[in-house]
Amino acid sequence: MLRSLATFRVLAATICFCVVLSFSARQAAAIPFFWEVFEKQYVHADAKDDKVKQFSAAAAAAKCNVCHIDGKSKKERNPYGVALAETLKKENFKKERIEGERDKAEAEVIAALEAASAQKENDKAKPFGELIAAGSLPSAAAEAKPETPKEEMKPEEAPKTEEVAALSPEAIAKFKAELRAEMEAELAAAKAALSAAIPKMLDATVTANEIAAKYPQAPIDEQAEAEAMKKIAEFGGTINRVAQSSDAKVVTYHLSDKPVHDEALAPLRKIGNVVEINLMGTEVTDAGLEHLAGLKQLERLNLAKTKVTDSGLRYLAACEKLSYLNLYATEVSDAGIDHLYSLPSLRHLYLWQTKATPESAKQLSAAIPGLKVNLGSM
Repeated sequence: MLRSLATFRVLAATICFCVVLSFSARQAAAIPFFWEVFEKQYVHADAKDDKVKQFSAAAAAAKCNVCHIDGKSKKERNPYGVALAETLKKENFKKERIEGERDKAEAEVIAALEAASAQKENDKAKPFGELIAAGSLPSAAAEAKPETPKEEMKPEEAPKTEEVAALSPEAIAKFKAELRAEMEAELAAAKAALSAAIPKMLDATVTANEIAAKYPQAPIDEQAEAEAMKKIAEFGGTINRVAQSSDAKVVTYHLSDKPVHDEALAPLRKIGNVVEINLMGTEVTDAGLEHLAGLKQLERLNLAKTKVTDSGLRYLAACEKLSYLNLYATEVSDAGIDHLYSLPSLRHLYLWQTKATPESAKQLSAAIPGLKVNLGSM
């Protein structure tokens, strides 16, 4: 999600290019709206990241073809465009909607960008967000021209059987020995990582049990929930349902036009079915994370560029459904990562510009099947 600040910048830019030709005159108000969200959140004139510059140049040249296919109808999208269109519906951004529900519209754009960045063209491909962070167009691999097939050798050019030297028994034995050594080395490394992870798994499980016992989720009272939602709005946060037919809620603070501190998170415990919280760039500290302790339904949490440290992550140990955690540009180190071993659902962990080491990331990945840890450039 994550996504890193660089990923969010370029993903937001992508929206502006993708929608230009597909919106009707009535929906044209969405175009400057997308640009405004992009500039407000992700454009920094003093950016020094070469990858961001590289992607920006590529996106400017591609324009709508970031999402669409060059030379074809704009109704046809490349794999990235298809992923983005799953959550970002152009009919939801008419002029009347933008003017009447601006906060909700902004939150939906951000949610669509994050959702698309985590997807990929196929099982063997990298997530679109990782491709963009590396400076490549998200569907560049899909649109790359296939290599020109090599001409088949004419019969007279083919090597004669007698000219092909057979491997000697000694060469075969050497090859087998080298292959066995490589496999044994990889297996030993995996065993070592898992062995180092086991004590941490046990410690994290103990912490998770303590947190769950100390911070149980009380039944949700409708009146108290309504009051909590009002307080969150007063603190500068917004609450949106994932869908009209769902009670799952997304709470966003990073779009606030006022500073967001720890006390802004207190009302969250009185709101039911919170599945996502975005705190990127806020003033939240470890004390604020105590209000998230034991939230059973929480699936996505963005703490990028906050003041959270190692001790605060212990409050997340009992968030058993947490699948996405963004710690970009925080003071988190290996000691904080140790609190995450009790999260079986964790699949995406972003540690760009933190104090966490590759060794810690490798051990955590060995302990949680399916986890992808993104360290960026360390």
